[in-house]
Amino acid sequence: MNAFLTLTSIIIGCSTVQCDRGTVSDLSDDTFEMLIAGGSLPDNGQLARHVVSIRTLNIIEYAGDNHFCSGVIISSRTILTAAHCVADRYMALMSPRRIIVVFGTLYRLKSLSLQDRRRVDRIVVHPKYKRYVKNDLAVLRLVERIPRNVRHVKSVVKRKPFALEIGMRCTTMGWGQMFMHGPYANEIMFLDVVIANHSLCSEKIRDYHAEGNLCTKPEADGNICAGDMGGPLLCEDHLVGIIGGAQQCIRVDAIKFVNYTYFEGWVDRTVYQLTGAAAFHNLAIYLLISQVM
Repeated sequence: MNAFLTLTSIIIGCSTVQCDRGTVSDLSDDTFEMLIAGGSLPDNGQLARHVVSIRTLNIIEYAGDNHFCSGVIISSRTILTAAHCVADRYMALMSPRRIIVVFGTLYRLKSLSLQDRRRVDRIVVHPKYKRYVKNDLAVLRLVERIPRNVRHVKSVVKRKPFALEIGMRCTTMGWGQMFMHGPYANEIMFLDVVIANHSLCSEKIRDYHAEGNLCTKPEADGNICAGDMGGPLLCEDHLVGIIGGAQQCIRVDAIKFVNYTYFEGWVDRTVYQLTGAAAFHNLAIYLLISQVM
């Protein structure tokens, strides 16, 4: 990462059976372009407790080199991420059996136990998703729940109401490329941003849509880069956005995020369809990392 930072339950482009089996797609570097570059290293792991590393099932040469996107835990069995992480340019879905989710660590390259990862068995993409432009959200269902007694993870209750305001300072994070065409970060990196008016992003970002997006401006040099996509935008420990859409791994004056609040109805319905339980904003359950490894 360069320093930086809604739903009816329909499976896009295939039937339930097809999506369960997976669809062959061209998951090349050209197809999936994602980034946080110029970001800062964490002082602690408190914010990282919500974030997961989304990876292909098999490593290439060493542990962690299969990371391709980030995501955020929204229930014990579901992960929210960007749709373009799992749907290619032809709108074909990546096979869920080719994906694992790793949680409870700040370090991408650290060897982890089987307890710290989960396989994926379903993918649901927003029914009106338009690649890099609109509704860039997907929900992944894990084969097994993340149990409350897993090391470094615990559930807590959080019911405080939250209102997002212009000028509010927020943070985004990920393991993305540290500069254009550079290596992915090993330790998760953070970027502080400030909530801005839609007019800023409308002027600076092509295909920016005020409906369904949030506009931010970075507090320091940095931007979103490959590998950061799908990660959260957190304001006062509340999930308000997801890294999505086309991003440039260069110094910019404005960064857009998918507006989580705008889409939370879709998210909740999708999670309920997949698991029979509501997402965390209704159940008031967060899965948090109690300590970092």
